[in-house]
Amino acid sequence: MSINTVERETILSDEALVRRCKEELPHVTSSFELLVARHMQRVYTLVFKIVNDHEEAEDLTQEVFLKVYRALPRFDMQCAFTTWLYRIATNTALDAMDRTRRTRQQVIHLSRSVKPSQGDRQWREPALSELPAPEPLPEEQALRRELRECIHRVLRRLDREQARVLLLRDLEDLSYEELAQVLQAGLSAVKMRVHRARLAFKELFGEFCGKIYQVLSMADQKEKKRKQGSNGKESHL
Repeated sequence: MSINTVERETILSDEALVRRCKEELPHVTSSFELLVARHMQRVYTLVFKIVNDHEEAEDLTQEVFLKVYRALPRFDMQCAFTTWLYRIATNTALDAMDRTRRTRQQVIHLSRSVKPSQGDRQWREPALSELPAPEPLPEEQALRRELRECIHRVLRRLDREQARVLLLRDLEDLSYEELAQVLQAGLSAVKMRVHRARLAFKELFGEFCGKIYQVLSMADQKEKKRKQGSNGKESHL
């Protein structure tokens, strides 16, 4: 394939590439490979925001495009390709999050049901000093990481639909019209879902992340004042 051919094909619209895929797959995959290259990073970013794990996000991104490859011949093109793609990506990532949630619940249930007998002296809970220490990080960086993890805990506490609308509307910045296509729902219903999801998130965020957020806000204010003070001193020199 010549350089000019590559340049022409990379500027084709998603719709044109999808039509080519419908004609070419499974014998020719060049058009599908262009679609994957075009949207791989965006899908990975979306999936990572849900699962909060780089390795798992990479695996799930591959799974998303495998599902797209298999389902593309049946895609009716009644909505934009990206709308359909985001629907598959969010469902795949939320399914993984649900599996993780169920596994954690099973582990918690098992740990509560298995208790040591009084005569078993070999069993004991590990002391804090025996647990692996986290890598040393600056205080603010550690707090921000904790806040990010806390936000993901809140997302896992929300029900599936609430998590999905928040991710797509507030993190991926989809318009209400685009979100309505992804959710296959009316515009007014979507706006109501977003409103309710934000209220639920706000309540849980205050419960789980409020103190961390307050500490970070205070740190940001101190840093801002410090910079303003430094700039003031420099201006007098």
